[in-house]
Amino acid sequence: MDKMQKKRLWRALGMMCIPVAAVGAYALFYNIVGFGIPCMTYEITGYQCCGCGLTRAAGALVRLDFVGAFRHNAAWPLYIGYGIWAVVAMAVPYIKYGRSIDLPKPLWINFVCIGLILSYGVVRNFF
Repeated sequence: MDKMQKKRLWRALGMMCIPVAAVGAYALFYNIVGFGIPCMTYEITGYQCCGCGLTRAAGALVRLDFVGAFRHNAAWPLYIGYGIWAVVAMAVPYIKYGRSIDLPKPLWINFVCIGLILSYGVVRNFF
């Protein structure tokens, strides 16, 4: 690994810390205060969206309550897995070659994950 690749690696790691810290801070805030940002889809329609319960799930994960996290939103492992995959898939070309990409490759993984998340959002309202 040359000097520029090391510099890009540290820059990428620093940029990855920002969303992780933001989500962690929000989960801690939720655990302390007891409320979070309300879901506008649920407030308007009464139906849960595919993201409903993620704040409560993150709060449960901070407490290491995995069963509670699944109760709030069963798709949280998919969100975390897809997020990790997407970040790594976009960071590797940047670190190696200094170029960024718009969507992580292969594209079919993006479509499958988004399809699963949207399907979960529909199915969860019927069970």
